[in-house]
Amino acid sequence: MGFGFTFDIEFNTEQPFIVELDVNESNYQTLSGAIALKLDRSESFKVATIAIHGHIGAMVKSGSDEQELVRDNLVEVTVDLVAANDTNGSGTIELEAGEQYIPFRIDLPRPDELPPTLINKLDTPYIDWKYEVHATLRRNYFFSTTRVVKHDLILRRPIGPTSDSDLTASMDRPGQYRSKLTAPGRMVLGQDRLLANAELKARSKEYMIKEVDCAVIQLEDIDYVTKNAPSTEGQTHCIVNSSRLVSSIHVVANDEADMDFGRYKPIEFDIRVDNHQLIPTERGLGWLNISHVLRYTVHFLDVNQPALITELPLFVGNEVISNCECATVMPKSSTGRLLEHLHISGAEEHCLHHEKEGTPEAEP
Repeated sequence: MGFGFTFDIEFNTEQPFIVELDVNESNYQTLSGAIALKLDRSESFKVATIAIHGHIGAMVKSGSDEQELVRDNLVEVTVDLVAANDTNGSGTIELEAGEQYIPFRIDLPRPDELPPTLINKLDTPYIDWKYEVHATLRRNYFFSTTRVVKHDLILRRPIGPTSDSDLTASMDRPGQYRSKLTAPGRMVLGQDRLLANAELKARSKEYMIKEVDCAVIQLEDIDYVTKNAPSTEGQTHCIVNSSRLVSSIHVVANDEADMDFGRYKPIEFDIRVDNHQLIPTERGLGWLNISHVLRYTVHFLDVNQPALITELPLFVGNEVISNCECATVMPKSSTGRLLEHLHISGAEEHCLHHEKEGTPEAEP
């Protein structure tokens, strides 16, 4: 026996379930959309809600040396759609058979304080967060069940680069060597390669160059203060400071021991970027900073000479750039991306990316 209707959620956004946060708004940001239904017959609904849930989980030290998981709400908003769509004052929404829509408007509080949805996992198991949007319907008869459709919600903060031009870092030591690196100052998520070049000149055999290499490094700095400390003796901070490679290491060797290596013909680096680890640049929240550098290393033939390391800042944006230069994230599957224990308590652990019949839930 079928349910008699199917439904799904539609947002009035450029891309499905992707919301660009208004970082200049400290009170509320209004989102709009509709619950889209296909009904086999006329229906009457006594419950119709739209809700946005956002949870963060962080590991902090309790009174002992043990780690304890603390869960905080990032956002918890529910809107009752019956009152706004009750045309006859019966306390229900009456809909005819066919394709129907229940419009909604929902306010997202403090959008300037919300962290962006993580496109890939952080390099730590100690903190994670996610957002979901839920649509709930219940028909107007005694034995009806509550049915819920859920989707992951991607929130992104529009952060632009300080410059779109190429960056250059150079070092010139008279009588020793000269090194100059030129590389783009920005890239976007989904870009699978980054091109850079280096000019070199060894001025003495003592500084003959053995090889050079280049790679993209991602820096993840977090100092999150939990709202629900485990105890008075426990810590309230979840601190993470990590760095990791998010690209291949492109090595170019001076196999011929040439003093003019990189002098007349610049060294070209074709760096392959790992988009399964890369996280867009994030700054401005205070407790969360994701940054990137292009690390360039010159190794000398003389083992007594320390390697020369140069780093250029690299801005990583999202896949599509809008007219206002704000990054846009393409939707991706969240399977295996977020910590399992961050799912909403009492909710089914699944996401819907196409129209479904809904998820039955027990009557409260």
